[in-house]
Amino acid sequence: MDEPEVDDELIPNKRVARLKNLLYLNQLSKDEINQILDLSDHYLNSNEQHEFENLLKNQSIASLFFEPSTRTSASFQVAAKKLGAETILIDENKSSATKGETVIDTIRNLQAMGVRAFIIRTGDINLFGPLIDDVGPDTHLISAGESSVSHPTQGLLDLLTIRQEKGSFEGLKVVIMGDISHSRVARSLTEGLKIMNTGNVTLISPDEFKPDMANFPNTQFEEDPKQGLCDADVIVTLRVQKERIESDESSLSLEEYSNEYQLSQEKLALSKPDAIVMHPGPMNRGIEISNEVADGKQSVILKQVENGVAVRMAVLSEILKQ
Repeated sequence: MDEPEVDDELIPNKRVARLKNLLYLNQLSKDEINQILDLSDHYLNSNEQHEFENLLKNQSIASLFFEPSTRTSASFQVAAKKLGAETILIDENKSSATKGETVIDTIRNLQAMGVRAFIIRTGDINLFGPLIDDVGPDTHLISAGESSVSHPTQGLLDLLTIRQEKGSFEGLKVVIMGDISHSRVARSLTEGLKIMNTGNVTLISPDEFKPDMANFPNTQFEEDPKQGLCDADVIVTLRVQKERIESDESSLSLEEYSNEYQLSQEKLALSKPDAIVMHPGPMNRGIEISNEVADGKQSVILKQVENGVAVRMAVLSEILKQ
């Protein structure tokens, strides 16, 4: 398949590296992250859709989601379409996986049809390692979420939102509050914040949801929201991931959790007056966040969704525009 010619002027900064795969943010440098964020801003601010609508013309991208998704799946599809690529959606429940076909055999068959990139969401933490070795040098893997381990494009869109609202990362206090131990969003975002030299990253959760802090280097942990939220510049709230919790893992009821850890207007008032509120979705309103805060003037939750399309456009074009 002939690859489309690309106008280098579409890239705001000189390329510092060519991405082959995107699985974990901690595999990227600060320059590489800034490159993606700059390109995302370029896509957001461009008034000329025709500049990039054929950037990935005639390219086919396969989307394999082995866990449910709304925002991530839809935004990757929108991103691919804006760049002129075709997305092939593989429904696990209707695919040959139900007949025993392995993921690598599915990928190899799609490779034979000319597919070069695979967007994969999985609950299996052992999937990507073998795939990297098996897919070959001309095939690209993009994680759309890996168990409780990684969600790199969500991390990037969160970084973009913070940079847009706050200008830089240095000196900021970023609070992530909720079910930290089961959250791939928290893992990727803290990796990105560390790379970007963020001043203070504080994790807030009940002891039941306290993560292995070895996975969160250079972060603070606080069980008391009233202490942790003081002077926060950015607050990221997370839902309780009931689907990843064993029945005997937590003795905390949702009502108890909500009373202590819901981001209410009262708790938000403990942060800085210009603090922004973020949430990766889906939101459980009335549990981890109140309606007033979710829909309030400090919320940038819908901005995150908008940024998700631009970030995924940037990732796809950086990986496939070769």
